[in-house]
Amino acid sequence: MNDTHFRFASPQYLYALFAVVLFVLVYVYGQWRSKKKLALFADTHLLATIVPDYSPFRNAVKFSLLVLAYIFLVLALARPQYGIKLQELQSSGIEVVVALDVSNSMRATDIAPNRLERAKLSTQRLLDQQKGDKVSLIIFAGDAFVQVPMTSDISSVKMFLNAANTSLIARQGTAIGAAIRKGMSSFTASEESSKAIIVISDGENHEDDAVAAAEMAHAKGIVVHTIGMGTTQGVLIPLQGKQGYLTDKSGKPVTTRLNEEMLQEIAKAGGGVYSNTEFAPVVQALQEMQTIDFETQQFSEYDERYYVFLLFAALCLILEFVILERKNRFLQRLQIFTIKHKTIKS
Repeated sequence: MNDTHFRFASPQYLYALFAVVLFVLVYVYGQWRSKKKLALFADTHLLATIVPDYSPFRNAVKFSLLVLAYIFLVLALARPQYGIKLQELQSSGIEVVVALDVSNSMRATDIAPNRLERAKLSTQRLLDQQKGDKVSLIIFAGDAFVQVPMTSDISSVKMFLNAANTSLIARQGTAIGAAIRKGMSSFTASEESSKAIIVISDGENHEDDAVAAAEMAHAKGIVVHTIGMGTTQGVLIPLQGKQGYLTDKSGKPVTTRLNEEMLQEIAKAGGGVYSNTEFAPVVQALQEMQTIDFETQQFSEYDERYYVFLLFAALCLILEFVILERKNRFLQRLQIFTIKHKTIKS
């Protein structure tokens, strides 16, 4: 399917065209001032005799060329595009829900730079390998929320993933079960597609029965994988944006450690695999899942046309440079358009 269309890829630069009005006003005012000053020396009909080389017309032409060059440069900056082609592309893959723990304990620095940042970096690498797959992003702490619904737009998922932090959810805790249940409702209604939930957490589940949620998901054909972030040695949790460590109600520092047993039980109940920090085993498991063809999508390709306007701008600048402000005496001597009258002697 082919179609033609015109658009500007960066239309915000078009606002610079309003400056043309200011240029014209300044030029008109300057011409008015010049005529007023010349009028102090001589009448208008005598100016051609006093200043024979002066040419207001040439000045107007040079100014017009500069304005046109400016307009063409602005249009080039706005990146005009023309001639889109609509292509039909059949994609195939699986459906994946990434459930990311953003509880306070994910700020722990037992793995560099901290648990959450390491999880985000590793998840971005995982997403880079999910070409053709559909992905949804869920963040959870004491509650679970869908940040990105199921989509094939991996770039959007990565953008929201990069913005994830521990302040996004007010209610603290680690509700892995809620994240799994939220993930179950995030898949499409297709019964043929392979579905997987990847839980990325330190495993300190204090809110619900995550194992039961994983069993429920597995019973519906959804595989639950888990990835543990952190170490089993207890570490303190840094405060966000200031010095010191997180304390409990009694004022004692809170210690956090990776609960591998919990994450292993969740993965086992969900028919998936568990990995500590490394994403490779989970990536391998995803690659072994059966893919299906998703709906046909249309992609538009635009051809850049900015270079045409750059060429016009260059031509205008060259012409402006070539045209002199004053009359060319050499051309005047040629008298190309002057008719010589001969005197007939009687």
